Amino acid sequence: MLRTYGLLLALMIGLPGANAATFEYEEGTHYVELDLPIKTRNPEQIEVAEYFSYACPHCFQFEPLVNAWKARLDEDVVFRRTPAIWNRDYQFLAQVYFTAQALDVLDVVHGPIFRAIHAERRAINNPEGMAEFFSEYGVSKVDFAKAFSSFGVRAGVQQAEARGRAYRARGVPAIIVNGKYRVEASMAGGNAEMLRVVDFLIRKERAARDAAD
Repeated sequence: MLRTYGLLLALMIGLPGANAATFEYEEGTHYVELDLPIKTRNPEQIEVAEYFSYACPHCFQFEPLVNAWKARLDEDVVFRRTPAIWNRDYQFLAQVYFTAQALDVLDVVHGPIFRAIHAERRAINNPEGMAEFFSEYGVSKVDFAKAFSSFGVRAGVQQAEARGRAYRARGVPAIIVNGKYRVEASMAGGNAEMLRVVDFLIRKERAARDAAD
């Protein structure tokens, strides 16, 4: 069963061994070029940023596809995430994301937060509930509270809000490639196809960089 699922995942997102065809994608049809490019952290790398929210069921469904896809990225590609902040619930969960990052447990709790909300239906939509959740992964409630209300976490939320405005995404999940292009499932044709468009744009950015050298 697991092997069958792995093969299906490979065919869907083009992992090594998959016989996926190479497509040409068009700006305005399959992806959008941002009006104002966003400065990336390292111009030597191609930055891929997932725009998401823990509250989004589509993002929860997208997570295993993203995990398999990013595991095969080349060394010149860096993957990052930006939490969406559209309402009070999204803002709280964005603050949770940056709290986990500040406590250096993001890799440990990222998937479990998704599962707790969407699969287990746990009541962790408040600081007390989330502190209890983090304590199950070795973070004391005191440490969680300090990080949650820290200046660094609040600054991270503000920066994410600013990036979100620049992304101009109509929904999540969305992916921003090298601060220049936005890819959404509604344009690409689905979550798996969105990753194929991202692969196309990575190749496009790599070719432009190599031509400039």
